Amino acid sequence: MPADTHAEQLPGWEAMATLNGLETAFWRLDTHEALRSHAVLVWILEHAPRWDRLLACFDDVTRVLPRLRTRVVDAPWQWGWAAWQEDPAFDVHHHLERIRLPSPGGRRELLDLAERVGASPFDPARPPWRIVLVEELEEDRAALVIKIHHCITDGGGLREAMLAVLPSSRRSPKRSSGASVLPLQRPRTAPDDTWMSQARAQLHGSRSLSRRAITAWAHAASALGRQALHPARVSGTLHTALSELRRVEIPTPSPLLAGRSLERRYESIEMPLEQFKAAGKSVGASVTSSYIAILLATYADYHRHRGVSHGTLSMAVPVDLRKNKGHTENNMVGVAFLAAPLTSKDLGTRIRTVHQFLRDSRSSGMVQVLPALADFLPLVPPPLLSAFVRRMSAAIDVVPSSMPGVLRPAYVAGAEITSCLAFGPRGNSGCISSLMSHDTTCTLNVHLDPAAVSDLPAFADLLLRNTQELLRLASS
Repeated sequence: MPADTHAEQLPGWEAMATLNGLETAFWRLDTHEALRSHAVLVWILEHAPRWDRLLACFDDVTRVLPRLRTRVVDAPWQWGWAAWQEDPAFDVHHHLERIRLPSPGGRRELLDLAERVGASPFDPARPPWRIVLVEELEEDRAALVIKIHHCITDGGGLREAMLAVLPSSRRSPKRSSGASVLPLQRPRTAPDDTWMSQARAQLHGSRSLSRRAITAWAHAASALGRQALHPARVSGTLHTALSELRRVEIPTPSPLLAGRSLERRYESIEMPLEQFKAAGKSVGASVTSSYIAILLATYADYHRHRGVSHGTLSMAVPVDLRKNKGHTENNMVGVAFLAAPLTSKDLGTRIRTVHQFLRDSRSSGMVQVLPALADFLPLVPPPLLSAFVRRMSAAIDVVPSSMPGVLRPAYVAGAEITSCLAFGPRGNSGCISSLMSHDTTCTLNVHLDPAAVSDLPAFADLLLRNTQELLRLASS
């Protein structure tokens, strides 16, 4: 699948020598099944592409996005930053497989399969991604179930990659002569299991530790103000950072949604993108505000369905900070916490309330500080890190994310992608949801914990009803 744009225009996908602090944390949390950072995409295709062409297509993609040819090598004793290393035995055949969908081959059967793919672990000796070609869907369609580790990229980086590698015509154009394949960079830490090599690597890593700590401090200081790095202001900067952290209050979660398990349930609703946009505009709000309002209304209705008429919903809303601060690397995300009352409101009022919250959250100092402090995560002992993340995420009922997709026709190995579904890593929260657009459609997707939402049919029905209510706003 030759690229439409130059490889140099894909910052964040180069094979950098080291993972950043958040990416290193994502990788180490994989030791706990409940905290795995695996995202699952489902591309619905108009028909099944030829297998040999699909293999050649993704082999070409890995040459344009060389990080897909690298594996993660952790620091000795898991202290310090993990590194990327070229997989010397890389073979695209190790990452692609094909299966037939069980009868009747509908959306539910496809989502059940995607759940199983999402639950399987990665081989740590290989680059952490996997693609399954699913054949024999209803109406002679097919699908690609794509699983990728969050340490490789985030939603914004994935969108940029899709724009670059997915051609807009059925016949893939030749890559322009100006495009080049990004070179692979060797990590500073070699994957040698001998005690002497590990000690040597650790010594080398300790020499750069101070430089990484200074960089991390610079990120934190930039979030608090340009003058924070001045020596006379160091103590004040530290005091400000700690003050900001003390102000973080995780909203009280709903007791009804307190159950946690390792099970997963995927649900997805597809709708016309323009109608969804028009519904938000009708009340002067954004698409993201409308989408989060649907979730809040659904959870409020679900609580009433279960006999609960009061309380709050605990939400952690990701905020992409790359555009705000000029960063080009992936996984630069802040978090805004929202305590949403589970009271009855008309959808228009709910949308406007969410819209104001999102506007306020983007200017919050706390949203900037949290990702800056993430640079220090590789210095936290993994058992302590996993215990903290597990406890923190257990207090979150819902994590709503939004991912703009490719707003034009797109093809893979000659087959048109008709819609895209996205299911993020839930962690130990009750649910992670995502809104993903593609061409003229968008999908609202939820990755639920059945222990938190025990009546899955009722929840799916309420989600559909509230989505339909929102779409009716476009014509009212």
